[in-house]
Amino acid sequence: MVSQRFLFGAYEPDQPPYLSSALVHLSNAYATTNGYRPVGSFKPFASALPDAFMGASAFLGSDGSTLLVAGTKDSLYRYVSGHWEALLTALPAYGKWHFTQFGDRIIAVNGSATRKIDILTGKADSIADAPTAEMVTTIRDFVVYGRASAQKNLIQWSGFNNENSNVIGTDQAGYQPMLTGGDIMGIMGGEYGIIIQRSRIVRMTYTGDSYIWQFDEISANIGAIASGSIAQAGRQVFFLSDRGFMMTDGVSVTPIGNERVDRSFFESWPRESLDQMTAAIDPRQHMVAWLMSGNPSMVLVYNWAIDRWSRLDIDAIGLFSGFTANTTLEALNQLYPDGLDSMPYSLDDPRFSGGDPLFIFVDRENNFGILEGENLPARFQSGFFSADGGIHSRIRSARLLGDLTEKASLTIEGCHRLGDPVSGRVTRHITLSGRIPLRVNNRYCSVLLEIEGGAAWSFIQGFDWEIVAGEGR
Repeated sequence: MVSQRFLFGAYEPDQPPYLSSALVHLSNAYATTNGYRPVGSFKPFASALPDAFMGASAFLGSDGSTLLVAGTKDSLYRYVSGHWEALLTALPAYGKWHFTQFGDRIIAVNGSATRKIDILTGKADSIADAPTAEMVTTIRDFVVYGRASAQKNLIQWSGFNNENSNVIGTDQAGYQPMLTGGDIMGIMGGEYGIIIQRSRIVRMTYTGDSYIWQFDEISANIGAIASGSIAQAGRQVFFLSDRGFMMTDGVSVTPIGNERVDRSFFESWPRESLDQMTAAIDPRQHMVAWLMSGNPSMVLVYNWAIDRWSRLDIDAIGLFSGFTANTTLEALNQLYPDGLDSMPYSLDDPRFSGGDPLFIFVDRENNFGILEGENLPARFQSGFFSADGGIHSRIRSARLLGDLTEKASLTIEGCHRLGDPVSGRVTRHITLSGRIPLRVNNRYCSVLLEIEGGAAWSFIQGFDWEIVAGEGR
C-alpha cells in the first residue's frame, strides 16, 4: 500500500479532463495560492428597495463618512440606518443608473436624468447644462459622460474642476465623437481615461492645450461585448470581449480567460443574454466578479494577484462594489449597553469609521446583502486521473488536506478507458477520524468533493490517497 497526494488545481473547465490538475467544476469557493477557502451565504443588511433595483454604488467622503446610493426606474435613494431614504423621485426613466465621485459630489446618470448628490450633506440637485448620458466617470479634474445626449458614440466632458460648467467651449468643456469602433460600451477614469467601444479601445489623455485631450488607440479589433462586463481596479480594466475575458492597463490588452473559462462561459450563456451581466471589484481581495443573473444565477470571480478563477452559485440580480458602513452611536449603544464609557476603544478608532471595500449583492426581493453568513455548500470536481501511473489500482481510502471535520462526502467515478462510460461510482462520508473509506477499483478515476452548507472550514487543498496496485496494465 502506498500513499499518494492529490492537490486541487486551478478552476479551468476549458482544459482537457485528463493529464491536467485543473478542476472541471467548482461551486462556492474562492481560489487561494494553493487551495480554496469558503464563501459565506447572503446576509442582508438593509430593507428592500421600494422598487426594482437599477444600480447602486458606495462613496467615501473627505470627512471619512460613507454614503450608499441606489437607483430604481425613476428615483434615487440613500441608505440611512437600515432603511432607504428618498433623495429624488419622479425622475425621467430610461435605463440603469451609473455613478461617479467628483470631490464630495456624486454624479448620477441613467440616460434621461443627470443629477448630483452631496456626500457630506446628502442633498441632491440638478446640474446646469449637463448632458443626458448612459455612463459617467471622473478623469483628472473633469466629469466625463459617455453616450452623451442620446448619441451612442459621443464623449462629453465638463469644465475644468467644475461639474456645473457644461457649456461647450467654456472652461475647457467639450465633446468628442468616436467615429470608428462602434458604440461606446464604457468609460473608465483616473489620471487618464479608457474608452471601451464595441470593437475598439482608446486612451484619453489630458493635454491642456487647445485640443484639451489626446485620443490614442490601444486596440483596433478588441472591445467589450457587454457594457455591464466592464470593471476597473486602479489602472486595470476588466471586460468581456468577443474573444473572452480581457484586461487592459491602458497600454495593451491581455486575455485572462483563454483556454481556462472562456469557452465554458460562452457555451453556458448565449450572447443575447449578456445584457444581464454586472461586474464589480473587491480591491482588498484583488478580485473582480461577473454576475450573470438568471435561473440559476452564476458569478465568475478572477483574482488578478494570483491569476486564478473561481465560481459562485448565488441567486442574485445585482452586484456592485461597496464599503462597510460607519458605526452609528445607536449601534454602539447596542454593542455596549453599559454606556459608551465601557467601550475599550476610542470613538476615533478606525474600526468604527467604515470604508472597507467589499462585494454587495442584491437578491430578487431587492434586499442588499454581503456574503458573510454561514458557509455555502461547496463542490470540487476533478477531471480523470490515474491513481498509479496507468495501472489498474484500488483506492482504499482518502484523507482530506484541510480543516474540514464533518458534513462532507467524496464521490469517486471510474472507467477502464477514457472513452468508456463510467463503470463504477462510490460515495462515502468523512468519518470522525478524518478518514474516508472508499474501496474503488479502476484505471481512471475522477473525484467529486461535496461540502454541506453550514459546515465549518477555512481551507481545502486536496487529499492523501491510500492505493493498492490491482491488475496489470
